[in-house]
Amino acid sequence: MDIGEFALPAADPLFMIDLSVQAEDLQANWGRCNMLANYLAEYVAYQFSEREWAENLISTVTNEFLEAVAQTAPPGTALALSCRQYDGLILLDLAHALRPDVVVLYMTFLSSLYGSTIDSLYFAHLTAAERPTPAFNQLGILMLVHDFHVRVAARLEPPTGQIAVRISIPTQEITP
Repeated sequence: MDIGEFALPAADPLFMIDLSVQAEDLQANWGRCNMLANYLAEYVAYQFSEREWAENLISTVTNEFLEAVAQTAPPGTALALSCRQYDGLILLDLAHALRPDVVVLYMTFLSSLYGSTIDSLYFAHLTAAERPTPAFNQLGILMLVHDFHVRVAARLEPPTGQIAVRISIPTQEITP
């Protein structure tokens, strides 16, 4: 099942980096999401004229993405993180096993990011008295779409329970 656009640009990436981390490492210590996000931000931001601005934006987006997605992985599984830059676009992919208790809710939530009024969805989650159950940081993903204009895509392989989630960051968002 695919949600959103999952095709890669035709051109070769300007750069790419692939990492594999254990879900438990991120789930047990959320500070590791921040550390990994900062590393990727520094790796990518050197090329932008406003390097500090680029580092902050890329780090914030990557950290929220890692925290939101890592919560949906079963402990003891690996997360495969890929970062690629193309002309005008940075893609972050996170592939992993999906906890069985969140499959339907997660895919329904990701589908709601298309065709919905993001403002109303974002503010409904922002002002909600209770978090949805099971929770997986829906608000963090909504913030990325609403505040940072990222696009989210997902590909679920139902027989295996494997999912790949992609966020696309337009580089014009990085240049103030």
